[in-house]
Amino acid sequence: MDRIENAQMNSQGTRKLYYENVHQTDFTAVVMECVPDKEEGYYRIVLDASAFFPEEGGQSADKGTLNGQEVLDVSIKQGILYHKMTCELPAGTEVTGHVDWNRRFDFMQQHSGEHMISGLLHSHFGLENVGFHLSDREVTLDMNGEVSLEQLRLIEQEANAYVWKNLPVNISWPSSEELLSLNYRSKLALTENVRIVEIPGVDLCACCAPHVDTTGQIGLIKIVNVQSHRGGVRINILCGGRALADYTEKQDSVWAISSLLSAKQPEVADAVVRVKEDARQQKERANALQAELLKVQMNALPSPEETCHVLLFVGELDAIALRNAVNSLTEKYSGYCGIFAGDDANGYRFIVGSSSCNCQELATRMRQEFQAKGGGSAPMIQGNVGATAEALRKMWETL
Repeated sequence: MDRIENAQMNSQGTRKLYYENVHQTDFTAVVMECVPDKEEGYYRIVLDASAFFPEEGGQSADKGTLNGQEVLDVSIKQGILYHKMTCELPAGTEVTGHVDWNRRFDFMQQHSGEHMISGLLHSHFGLENVGFHLSDREVTLDMNGEVSLEQLRLIEQEANAYVWKNLPVNISWPSSEELLSLNYRSKLALTENVRIVEIPGVDLCACCAPHVDTTGQIGLIKIVNVQSHRGGVRINILCGGRALADYTEKQDSVWAISSLLSAKQPEVADAVVRVKEDARQQKERANALQAELLKVQMNALPSPEETCHVLLFVGELDAIALRNAVNSLTEKYSGYCGIFAGDDANGYRFIVGSSSCNCQELATRMRQEFQAKGGGSAPMIQGNVGATAEALRKMWETL
């Protein structure tokens, strides 16, 4: 029995044309049912046959049109495909369908690449794929154990070596008896109508989704991220066109950074480290100078006999230095002692303290008059405000 007959025999409900010919994008079919969803304002169209792969097995549905109208989504229930649309297609109507091939092939590249990575992780380290997600934006696979970055790079190299060998991707529908002799990967315990995807020497897995004909059609497999996830790891991959687009985007960034730093491309990381270190040292020097200036400003303030409330405006200064300065002022002045760091254009970070006044009352007033944000306690408050220095000085004069 050939592949098409197997597919037809194992299909139930809607005839699934994507199992008969994964490359078929245009088809005609008859509407069997058109169910309105009054709450959502959509129609769910059932056809006698469809080339649209539904959302299933962690993969998003195909996109395309029926009679030129957009198919918003495709779902499956008990073997029946439901095409979500905004227009009504009455039962008995013959329709023309079109599947977006670029999206279909992109998903085929990603899914086949995922099988290769998952299969190799299983054969080398005994890891099981316990979660898979494929959408327009990302491809993730969740493994039930830890794997190091070095191990993943070896897996990536091996997977791409198999890509370049252009191995066949075989599809079969084994009988229940034949399944008993197969050591295949599956998240669920399956006994009948099982579709097996085989990449010789790489992976054997139960899967419902369309795949490439040969591994060479994947083009390239790239692991782009890995992180701990529920006792194992979540791996992000990109394959084929997505991998090329990602490389192009990152290459453009490297070119731009290389030009900005006047560094050769392989040396941009070291150049960034040097720039960061220079910036850190410059910031330390600026903070030291600002702290010295703050001391001069504090010494120039009126004496405690002349005023009990004091206010200072400074440039950017770290929070510890601001807090220490305010604490020093509260030992000398009995009223509100405030320091505002920043400028009128970008706003100010502030710390206000007092040894005898309730700073929370001042915080309330600043919120009411200037929409200031922040908080604290009676002895000290801190936050941000977008008022001008002149407006803040006028308020201080009324304290």
